[in-house]
Formats: sequence, structure tokens, C-alpha cells
Amino acid sequence: MRSTLVEEYQFVCDRSYIRPYYSALYMLGMLFGSFIFGFLSDTFGRIKTLMLAILWVSMAGFFGAFCSGASSYHGFGVLRFLTGMGGVGSFMVCFVIGVEHVGYKFTMLMGIAIEIPFALGEAVLGLEAYLIRDWKILQIVAYLPMALLLTVYWCVPESVRWLVAHNKIDQAKSIIRKVAEENGRKCPEHILQHLAPNDDKPISTKKTKKTTILDLFSTRVMLNRTLNMSFQWFSVTMCYYGLTSASTSSFAGDAYGNFFLSVLIEIPSYIFCIFLMDIWGRRPILSFCQIISGVSCIIIAFLEGSGLQGLEIFLSLLGKFGAAASFAIVYVYTAELFPTVIRSQAVGTCSLVARIGGITALLLDLIKKFWEPAPVFIMGCTATVAGMLALLFPETLGETLPDTIDDAARIGKKNSRGLCQCTYISPFALYKDELKDIPDNL
Repeated sequence: MRSTLVEEYQFVCDRSYIRPYYSALYMLGMLFGSFIFGFLSDTFGRIKTLMLAILWVSMAGFFGAFCSGASSYHGFGVLRFLTGMGGVGSFMVCFVIGVEHVGYKFTMLMGIAIEIPFALGEAVLGLEAYLIRDWKILQIVAYLPMALLLTVYWCVPESVRWLVAHNKIDQAKSIIRKVAEENGRKCPEHILQHLAPNDDKPISTKKTKKTTILDLFSTRVMLNRTLNMSFQWFSVTMCYYGLTSASTSSFAGDAYGNFFLSVLIEIPSYIFCIFLMDIWGRRPILSFCQIISGVSCIIIAFLEGSGLQGLEIFLSLLGKFGAAASFAIVYVYTAELFPTVIRSQAVGTCSLVARIGGITALLLDLIKKFWEPAPVFIMGCTATVAGMLALLFPETLGETLPDTIDDAARIGKKNSRGLCQCTYISPFALYKDELKDIPDNL
């Protein structure tokens, strides 16, 4: 490496303890960004918030390259914090838009498939780091091109679900008609009438109860669901980032090669979820993947000093497989468990707690001086407990996306799927059947 940030800011020798804290600043930014951008998305719309997040992360990352000199690390730390805010806002809002633009039969496919380019983006970053050995140039190349994503504003419409939830009926109808036209389909005007059944008193004039983040804790069902899902996010983020960091710093072998393996193992984990989530269900797969990740980490801890480096790397990849799969599942599961009116805030709240897990994963390096494998052992225990708690969730397979708090509370009431039950119904067949009773279902 020709030029590194650690050398630039002298985070070595007696100042090496500073490195984990500066690494954690990104996660701290993601913590605040999860809440702020979740609130903005639910309040002002998905697309506007996405544009703000893209501009935010691109500019903060770009200007970070110009913090030169050993005394400028405080400025870089602030920009690193801001970069974390914009980064999580970009992905989180993009995910919600993607899920809300498709029918409920395809939420799983959309929610998981969006993770594959996420992994490819990590691989591209690894390739950039391999080819560009100067950290300032790498910083510019990694962040400035993201500004091109602002063109999405003219390509992707606002979420129709968000518009309907906020009584912007005319705008929602306009988008539906445009989508039908571009797809070469006839717009079902008789269905759109259900959005405003009385022209003299359209839905847009009705007063609706203002929902807030407190609604996530308003009932015992929502409270238990929010706390459990928040812990799932905490656990999976701790393992995901902890194992990614360990692959480049703790395990044997080339740092670039280990990083590529750690990143590319995510793709088969997402494909695994795509093929099995509609067969086995969300709940058992989340539990299974969390436990796989946890047990792998625990075994790695006891292999320390055994000389079995190949087995250690294999288990780290297996743990990353489980963590990445769990990461994909919790995004989809959260979107399906919480209603439209607070979906972004629910994802944002869970993502906020997840960042505490990411911060913890990076700060765990500080306790290595007491016991070298302590960080990975703690991650393993946490993931194993999370896997057991995942069994308490209701199954959402076959359920429609809830729009209200009451809808969300009813999820799983009539679902009697067992943990080992495997069934598959073609989503196209479901779609065909549903068309028969659209007016009633609306």
C-alpha cells in the first residue's frame, strides 16, 4: 500500500487504540442516519429522501479525501460520521421503495435480490482498493461517482403505497395509470375508484390519526415484535461486520483475497434465501441462519492457536454466509411485519439498533488483549440466542403487506405453519386467483 489513512493520521504504536473508535464513527453515523432518514422517508416521501441521502453520502465521502495531515483526523472523523448517515439512508430508503413498488407475492424476491448488487458493490470496492493503493484517490473514486444516482429522480416514481397512506390519491392514480401505459396494459379504472369511493368526499380530505415511532411500542404485540426484531438486527450486524473485519485483519492469507471471499460468499447466501423463503418460510430460515452463524463463530474461537487455518477460514465463510442471509431476511421480514404507515420508521429503528451492533463489533477489538478470540466468541453467543428468539415471530409467508397497525397485529393469527413444513405455491398462480375478488380485497 503506497499511502494509508492509518499512516497519514499516525494511528500506530501508542495511538493504535484510536483506530477502532474511528472505524466505529461510520457505524455511529449509520445509527443516527437510520432514524433521521427513516423519519424523513415516512414524512416527506421516499424519492425525495433518497435523493438527499445520495447527495449526502457522495459529498461527505468525496470531501473526506481532502482531510490531509496528521492534525486533520478530527475533520475526517466528522465526515466519516456523515458518510455513515448518508450510506444507510441510501440503502434503507431504496429498499423500502423497491418492496413497496411490487405486489406482496414478490416482496421476498425484491427484498433479497436487492442484496446481490450490494455484495457486488462491495466486490467492486475491493477491486478498487487492490488497484488504487493511495487512500485519498480511493476515497474519491469510491464516493464521487455515486452522485450520478441522482438521475434516479427522473426514472423512478414515488411509492404508490406511501402516497395512498398519506391520502395523496390523485398522484397515486396518475402513477398507476402511467405504469399501466408503459407496461402496455389497460388501467383498471374500476379498481382505482375504491381509493376514493365518494367524489364529493374523497379520502384525501379525511383526517387520519398521525402515526409516530411510538406506535412501534403501542401494544404488547408490537412491543415484543419491535424488541425482538431490533435484537435480530443487532446480532446480525455484529456478526456481519465483525466477520468482514476479521477476514482482512485477523485470519491468515492475503487481506485482499480474504476480503473477496468474504464478500462473494454473500451472493450464494442470497440465492439460498430466494429459493427457500417461499418454501420454508421466513421464521425458520432466520432462526437457522442465525444459529449457523453463531455456532461457526463459537467454534472459531476455540480453534485459536490450533494451526487449522484452512478450517478457520472455512468456518468464517460459513458464518458470513449465515450472517449475510440473516441480513437479507431481516430486511424483508421487517417490511412484512410492520405496516405501511410506519414501515420506514420500523426499518429505521431496527437499523439504528443494528448500528449499535456494528459499533460493538468494531470496539470488541479492544478486549483482544484479555483473550484473543473473545470478540468472535461473543458474536457467536449473541447470534445463537437471536436464532432461538426468532422462533417467537409470526410467519408472514402468504400474508399481505399490512397497511395499518391493526393489520400488522393480525399477522399470523390464522397461519398454522410448522417449523418443518415446506410448501410452495407459484406466485403467478396466487396472482391469478386474487384477481377474482379484487374489489373485496381492496
